Amino acid sequence: MKMTNRTSSSRSKNLPPKMIGVSKTVCLALGIAALPPVGVLTAQTVAAQSIDESLYNGGKARVNRSASLRSLTEAVASASCRANGGIGTEEAQRQLASWSAEFDTIIDGLVNGSPALGMPTPETRAKTLKVLNDTAMMWQPLEIAANKMSAASGSSADATTISSSYRDLFEQTELLAAAISGQYSDPQQLLQSDATVLNFAVRQRALAYRMTRAMCELATGTGTAETQQELQTTVDLFQQTLFALRDGFPAAGINPPPNDAVRASIEATFALWQEQRGIFDAALAGQSPSAENVVASATLSEALSVAMNNTITLYLIATPGQDDVYRVPLEAYARGELTNWLSDPALIAAINAQNAAHADLTEEAVIALDQQWRAEAGNGGGPLIESLLTAPVSTWLLDQQVATAGFVTEVFIMDNKGLNVAQSVETSDYWQGDEAKWQETYSVGPNALHISEVEFDDSTGFYQSQASLSITDPATGEVIGAVTFGINVQNLM
Repeated sequence: MKMTNRTSSSRSKNLPPKMIGVSKTVCLALGIAALPPVGVLTAQTVAAQSIDESLYNGGKARVNRSASLRSLTEAVASASCRANGGIGTEEAQRQLASWSAEFDTIIDGLVNGSPALGMPTPETRAKTLKVLNDTAMMWQPLEIAANKMSAASGSSADATTISSSYRDLFEQTELLAAAISGQYSDPQQLLQSDATVLNFAVRQRALAYRMTRAMCELATGTGTAETQQELQTTVDLFQQTLFALRDGFPAAGINPPPNDAVRASIEATFALWQEQRGIFDAALAGQSPSAENVVASATLSEALSVAMNNTITLYLIATPGQDDVYRVPLEAYARGELTNWLSDPALIAAINAQNAAHADLTEEAVIALDQQWRAEAGNGGGPLIESLLTAPVSTWLLDQQVATAGFVTEVFIMDNKGLNVAQSVETSDYWQGDEAKWQETYSVGPNALHISEVEFDDSTGFYQSQASLSITDPATGEVIGAVTFGINVQNLM
């Protein structure tokens, strides 16, 4: 698996404009500045990707998602305290709504299966289904209270429901995580050592939210005599676990990081923690935290949760021989969900119209348009970029993207020459015809799919991949273009 950084929604083309149809990676490796054009504007014979689903049963996703319920339990308790205490109320209400919905989605996926969550089939083991049902039943009163509070229709009684029940729910989610970890550990998909590390890594997210919940209770006087000690214990445990994940702790079943990418991610989280852990010093010294301290703690909790989620993603795709396991749920999501976008009549009409308009476009004209786009992108915008981003189909794509709640991070449509037709966000270039996203979809034929390597996107702070598919005109059955979706891999695993 190749890990790289992405700083824009599409890779920049830094080679000379005559590099048509030649792999930029190959040329850079050979030190070749440019090669004669080879006319890639016509279709080439390209082999479609093949993904072996037999190596994938969703075990890693199930372990990760079930362990995440612990984090969500602590997160809901933290947001409930802040909403009830009038500390960052609007943000706390937004978080309650989001986390409550996520809890429901995970439970449903664990029971019924969810390709979009990386769990391709329903659960069949009766013992696990019973633990899942018990968890759902225990969650129900908290969910009702959280939803009321998130809609600003809740009361202190709802906050009490959550504060008096979340500890029992947390213990239940731990039982669930242990059951699923034991069930889905196997040599092909998920070693027990991998499951152990995943559980520790996911627990860090729960600890981050627990620190903020304790800070809020101390600030609002809703805690107990043990709350300050709980905060101290949690702060210490979070740091000790970071050390264990970074250096390995065999006595607890934690191996050292499996590769440099995981190690670097843990180091980045450790640096963030060391820089900001002073937020808790006053409270640990016996002072009552201010509202500002609680808000700062909540912000840090979110940042630590995101950082640990990035680390977890790297662990999920780090098992030897399973580097590409993320491709299976991504393909299921692309073919099962995203292909529904591609039959929209306005989208098909826009591609056909551009194909007709560009029928006589020369290679030189394609290059000139791409250069114009890149120049406009470098200058903060221009007429070519503006014309595409404000087009009705682009607006529709953005609406569709937003509706995925973070699963899709970008989407752009390409014509039969690889030029953009519509897009949800600005890309760094206009012509994709020299890249696999177009060459291995449009040039392959109907139903073609290409999935890129996992890359870190600086603009979103998440690990992402791109799923590209050919687009067929329903009226003729002919391939008329292609589409690329940017996918948040962490949402799939």
